[in-house]
Amino acid sequence: MAADNFPKLVFYAQSTLLEGPSFSKDLNLILCVSIEQERLFLINPDEQTVKTFKTRGQVGFAVFGGNDHIIYAAYEGVFRLNISTGKETFLYHLISDPQIRYNDGKWDPKGRLLLGTTGYKCFKEKQNALYSHDGHTAKVLVSGTSISNGIGFYKNYMFFIDTPTRKVGRYLYDENGNATFDKYIVSIEGAGVPDGMDIDDQGNLYVAIWGGSRIEKYNQEGQKVGELAIPALNVTSVCIAGDKLYITTAMHDDGTASEPMAGGLFVADKF
Repeated sequence: MAADNFPKLVFYAQSTLLEGPSFSKDLNLILCVSIEQERLFLINPDEQTVKTFKTRGQVGFAVFGGNDHIIYAAYEGVFRLNISTGKETFLYHLISDPQIRYNDGKWDPKGRLLLGTTGYKCFKEKQNALYSHDGHTAKVLVSGTSISNGIGFYKNYMFFIDTPTRKVGRYLYDENGNATFDKYIVSIEGAGVPDGMDIDDQGNLYVAIWGGSRIEKYNQEGQKVGELAIPALNVTSVCIAGDKLYITTAMHDDGTASEPMAGGLFVADKF
């Protein structure tokens, strides 16, 4: 790790829980969500502009769905949002328990949307799931989770984080979008627990460590091959954008007193 690779603040969202960054190369935009503030942010890092949208309740994640719209999952359901007009369209809702909300989510390589869940203002141990939706029907990929978080794909594998396990699970992932548990490839050591994650073209896993002030990098053998310190205790997620990493953070319990940039979006060189 180069000592001069220090994360720089891109956008201070003043978010108690900024999450789920994703990058659109075509639009040159970063998308992330402020879960508890019920906001989506579209950020142009070159022009230093930010466009903000209000969501239908606490928002777990958002993903780009094309050049003119995004898909987001909030407390009231899953919606399509036109980023030019602001028009929303309700798509579906997979949750019936009012104490559960959507959390992390991501497209799979075939265009199915994966949606994880977690407790809504409470901890629901082993009562959550990771779902897959193909645009018509939904199915459960992983059941009995507690806090569904990071999702990623490499070759014929899906990688998934259920945060309280402190592990990254590897699953065989077939052409029909079925996931079969293979093994735990990573176990987090030291302070903190795994949160969001992204995977590069070489199969390296970049894992955000909540409560650990860092991003950890692992290869496909599960070996830790790098680490990046982040100036916030609660590092929530990371996305790869070319030769850059965009990193979301959450405020510490004492607000901004000890961490004035926590709750912001950072950028660093990919390592």
